[in-house]
Amino acid sequence: MIRLSIGTRIRLLVTCLTGLVTLLFAGIGWVILLDAEDALHDAYFVAAAKGVADGGNPGLLPAGVSAHSDADFLSSKMNLRDIPAAPGIYEIFANDDLTQSILVRGFGDRLRLWFVLGYEREYRLWIGSGGTPGRPVFVLADLSTQEVSEGATDAAIHKLIFLSAGLFLVALGVSELITRWTLKPLRRLTGRVVREDAATAGARFHADFPKDEIGQLAAALDDYRSRLEEMLARERRFLSDCSHELRTPIATITTALDILGTPAEKGANHDHVRERLRRSAHRMERLIRTFLLLARDRTPPVDPEVTDVGELVHGVAEEIRALNPRASLAVNLVYPSPIMVRINSEALSILCHNLIGNTYLHVGEGKLEITVRRQDQSISIVFTDDGPGLPENPSSYARGGNGIGLTLVERVCKACGWSFHKESSSEGGAKLEIILPA
Repeated sequence: MIRLSIGTRIRLLVTCLTGLVTLLFAGIGWVILLDAEDALHDAYFVAAAKGVADGGNPGLLPAGVSAHSDADFLSSKMNLRDIPAAPGIYEIFANDDLTQSILVRGFGDRLRLWFVLGYEREYRLWIGSGGTPGRPVFVLADLSTQEVSEGATDAAIHKLIFLSAGLFLVALGVSELITRWTLKPLRRLTGRVVREDAATAGARFHADFPKDEIGQLAAALDDYRSRLEEMLARERRFLSDCSHELRTPIATITTALDILGTPAEKGANHDHVRERLRRSAHRMERLIRTFLLLARDRTPPVDPEVTDVGELVHGVAEEIRALNPRASLAVNLVYPSPIMVRINSEALSILCHNLIGNTYLHVGEGKLEITVRRQDQSISIVFTDDGPGLPENPSSYARGGNGIGLTLVERVCKACGWSFHKESSSEGGAKLEIILPA
């Protein structure tokens, strides 16, 4: 399929429209010209036929014109079936051998003659009263032998052709002007988009264009750019949050290596430290795999084995407590054991690591209460603290710490099909709840 540019389409459309108008103009002019020619023929032969009817010498009639006292010759000579009887002038067409003929009474007969029959020989029949009362006179003229207006008609046809060609050429020039005028704002918008620096925030196009189709296009581009900027900002936060999240296992590995390098610890807790290194390495691997799934907008897979949610939260809380030995935050975990469910345990571990880790960072000497309970068809994990409360910008919740921020918490919950709610606690701090399907 041939794809044409907008400019080419406009030129082609205007040219075709002009060609159609030119053909219509030429057709109407041709019909008017034929009517004028017929009027000249009628005026010429009516005068000659009246002279015959008034007693003129039939021998002085022009060649091709004959006078008759009855209409029998029309049926015998031209095989005309529809023979008129009323006085007047009539138009008759016949084929070359005069075996078929037609009396033209209206425009429908003329169209049938042009497009169906195709008869070429044209006649005029004049019926009038003769010198004897009650005896009509029939005068028949063969126009194929007459040259009454051929020269003028040919000249008019040539003028009509030249005028139509000139009109078509003018249309080509007008189409070019219309195309340039129509595409001028579109080209101006294209230039703005090409020249605009993609890093320029807040730049908008629709304010410089009227509220027409081009203005709507500019507004659509502005909307698309805004959504693209939001997506890029969200991805930047995602990368930043991923780097923060990976700091926890890296810090564990670094601490363990420092312990291994201590002379007093050599051989004493070697197996325990090595196990911590192994767990941290495995957690980094699972984190990277989960982040890749989130980056590709895919749902993290469910673990093949069921998970005890209470034990998982307890393990995360103990791990973070070990990473913050000097912290005075009081953590109270309440859960009935066991609460078994088939979920993506690493995704839940990521959320717990960050929500608990952020509390250590922002609450300080306060307290954190974690409640895990089963509710009908769901499992609720509630984190309640007495810290400064929720920030106005959720992404700043983890700023400077090891957490990933509430925006990414929401993203992980959405990817896993979980629910996440946040509100202020009764003590002025934050109350965060994760709801898992049971």
